[in-house]
Amino acid sequence: TPTEAEEQDLPQLLQKTLNAVERAKSAAGKSDQEVMFGGLEGTLAQLAQATAELTQQAQAQAENQKQSVDEAKKAADELKIALSQEIDQGLVAVEQDEDKVIVTVGAGGAFASGSADLTPEAIEIMQRIAGVNAENDSEITVSGHTDNVPLIFGSRYRDNWDLAAARSASVVQSLAADGVITDNRLEAISYGESRPVDSNDTAVGRGKNRRIEIEINY
Repeated sequence: TPTEAEEQDLPQLLQKTLNAVERAKSAAGKSDQEVMFGGLEGTLAQLAQATAELTQQAQAQAENQKQSVDEAKKAADELKIALSQEIDQGLVAVEQDEDKVIVTVGAGGAFASGSADLTPEAIEIMQRIAGVNAENDSEITVSGHTDNVPLIFGSRYRDNWDLAAARSASVVQSLAADGVITDNRLEAISYGESRPVDSNDTAVGRGKNRRIEIEINY
């Protein structure tokens, strides 16, 4: 879509047109039509050029968006195949949302309780995710989430924010471990217990809230 500055150019050009009409009215020695067409020619040409450029930009952006959506669909299909066993077991979920794919990994199968060290099974999952995205230029954001149960006294981490941050960092490090995904494509963030997807009043709900979300933008 056109930028705000570009959108403002069109009204400015139209105002120039009106100003040219006013100048034509006060000009001497020429008919109204002669002055009007002579003074407006350049302004109207600029207006036509600006409109054409904005149209081209909109078309290019639409094409880029379609390409990104197509890439996301292709990657989602490949991830569903690569992670089919884990998906069937309910350990992993893969969803496409327009030009991004979100892979959700349950923390219960990825980490020991209170730990940010990935299990061998989780490391293998990350290797497959990295493999699918090795040849594209997608940007990957890993977010850590917990339930609202406080950590036990003497825990390695201060609170759920710390734990979720450490877990998302572990996932980022695992995705980058083989070198197929460069560091500048990766980001790790923590939401702690602030973004639950289910109630923390039940064990099932708390289990769903303890998760890692890997958002891959194409």
